[in-house]
Amino acid sequence: MAVDYAVKESSDNCVLRLNIGPSPQIIELSSGYVFSLGVGATLVEGKDAVLFAYGPVMLNEALTAAELLRQKDFHLKVVNMPWLNRVNVKWLRDAVGECPAICVLEDHAPVGGLGDILLNTFKRERIFENRPFRTFGVEGYPACGTPAEALNYHGLDGASLATNILEVIR
Repeated sequence: MAVDYAVKESSDNCVLRLNIGPSPQIIELSSGYVFSLGVGATLVEGKDAVLFAYGPVMLNEALTAAELLRQKDFHLKVVNMPWLNRVNVKWLRDAVGECPAICVLEDHAPVGGLGDILLNTFKRERIFENRPFRTFGVEGYPACGTPAEALNYHGLDGASLATNILEVIR
């Protein structure tokens, strides 16, 4: 869908980021999902917090966190956001809804990415008034090791995310 958009629809320059490997699980979009400018896709419904993420590795960790939190009767909404530079404000307002906390999962530093774009949009549009907001990302120098080791070191694995999301709520 992204390639079709870049080739057939967009009149702007487009950049598509390719994955270096497969996700540990298949990330499935709803059958009715349409690739639209600035619009993401809800992968898991939830009411206690919303987590925006992108790419198969980070979405896998977000889905793992949601599953672990569900076992504690905490319902994390997970949203796949394929756009790192565009946000449809109406969609974003609906996606956040009444969730009391908003989180973003980056696969790089917690600045200069989706978190900053969403935070600026939330502030400008007054979407998240008085709600906690947190971007999780690679703090400091990236760790060396297997993907699982690096994710765990930076607190970006599903179990660490689940713990950290609960701290945001507190």
